[in-house]
Parts: sequence; C-alpha cells; structure tokens
Amino acid sequence: MREGIIVKGIGGFYDVFSDREIFRCRARGKFRKQGITPMVGDHVRFIPETQVIEGSLEEILPRKNTLKRPPVANITHLAVVLAAAQPEPDMNLVDKLLISAERMNISIVLIVNKIDLASSEKIEVLVKDYKAAAYPVYCVSSKYGQGMEELGRGLKGITALAGQSGTGKSSIINRLYPSLDLKIGDISKKQKRGRHTTRHVELLNLLYGGMIVDTPGFSQMDLADCEPSELQECYPEYEKYRHKCYFNSCAHVTEPDCMVREAVKNGELPEGRYRRYIKFIKEINEYRRNAW
Repeated sequence: MREGIIVKGIGGFYDVFSDREIFRCRARGKFRKQGITPMVGDHVRFIPETQVIEGSLEEILPRKNTLKRPPVANITHLAVVLAAAQPEPDMNLVDKLLISAERMNISIVLIVNKIDLASSEKIEVLVKDYKAAAYPVYCVSSKYGQGMEELGRGLKGITALAGQSGTGKSSIINRLYPSLDLKIGDISKKQKRGRHTTRHVELLNLLYGGMIVDTPGFSQMDLADCEPSELQECYPEYEKYRHKCYFNSCAHVTEPDCMVREAVKNGELPEGRYRRYIKFIKEINEYRRNAW
C-alpha cells in the first residue's frame, strides 16, 4: 500500500500524486457507507492499479481542515484574488473569504491582480484596508508578469486560490507554471463580471515548490453558522483594541467606550472594512432571528 495526495477527482475517479507519479483510483465502497467523500488535498493510502484491477483508495488520513466551497482539504494558505479593475472588486466576498479562513486557522494571502489596469492610487486604497491586519499582499499583473516571481516564491504548502470570477486566477497559475495552459475566460461586456472557466477542483504542483488549487469561481458565501462574538476574532487588526473596551462582551457596534470604534474614528483602523464588519453583524443577527 502506498501514500499520496488526491490532486483531482472527476466522475468517481481520483488522481493521486505519489513519488512524482499520478495514479488513478476509485474510492472503496466503505467510504460511501461511512458518509465520507474523498476531497482534493486528502492524504490517502491506496493500492495502485495493475493490468487486472484498477487502483483503489483504501484509507483517508485525518484532515487538518476542509473548505466546503470549494471542496478542498488540508489547506495551508487561502489566497484571495481580487482585481484592481475589470471586474470591480467585491469587497464583501473578499472579507467573507478571509473570515472563513480565520475560523479554520488557515493562513491568508491577498493577491491584487490586473494592476496594469488601475492607477497606483486605486491600488493603494485596496491594499490599505488590509495593512492593519498584516496579511501578506502581492500586487501583480498576470498579463505582463509583474510581481509574479515574488508571488510564486511566497506560496508554500497547499494554497487554495479563490475569489470572484474574472479576477484572473487561471492567468495567475499560467504565469506561475506556464506549461499548465489553463483556459482563460473573458469578462461579460454587459455585466462586467467574469465568466466561469474552471469546472472542477484540481491541485497543481508549482514551479517554485508547493501546490495550488485552481477552483471554480463563485460569487457568494454566508455567515449563517457564525456567532456575533466569534466574528470579531476573525479580524486580527481588532485584537489589540477589543480587550481595552469597557465591556468585555463589546461587539463594537453601538456600545459606549468601544476602543475599536474609537480606532476607526481616529483613522487607526480602516473605515471601509469596519463598515463591512457591521454589515456582517447585522446579517448574522438577522439569520438568528429568522431561525427562531
């Protein structure tokens, strides 16, 4: 029996990477009985195929973490891609992706692509919202290759690439590993939104080491299962302020003597990201009211 990592799954077959080779396997029926679905990123034990029988997945090793959308296991980094222009960045989606990663203790990387289409002032505005959180931010142009080597060297372990459609995720991967030649979508001229180009989840070996997940584009996430008290813990920039609030249970919304709100007022914390935080608090409270 050998060990490897699932890099792709289509039609009941799973491609397992082991010792620089790819082995195609089917999952044993016991996984279905146990209610377990193999995922890209799973570390597995398997029996390779022979001339007589196909390969089979025998055991899925314990997962460090999982993402549901996209379905990926054992992620080291979540790299959230946003475009400096075309399409206009969906900052609500960006922050929800960051919250999801924080809740699962997944390291975060931000990639601002298409910097060739925006002014330096606009790029600075995008980056400014995340400086206080100290997330690594890479500003790149996948079209012209600007910043791509630095990005490639910074992606270690397993990185999930996520973000709204049309931000250039496939173009970024093509730059990191040109031989992949992934299909690249265009932008809808009417709606200025990206068209989905990736139809399945696949784990790819990259030029500078590490692996990356090319994932289907998606446009929304919700926070239905997140508690209001948990949300503030997903904002690392609030950490040094929230313990100084007058109330231990301060949600940083309307409470008096709130140091987070004071820091926003004084310009120490970004106002735009704080406004989205308030919006998410309202969404969570609305979910809770509807649940009852």
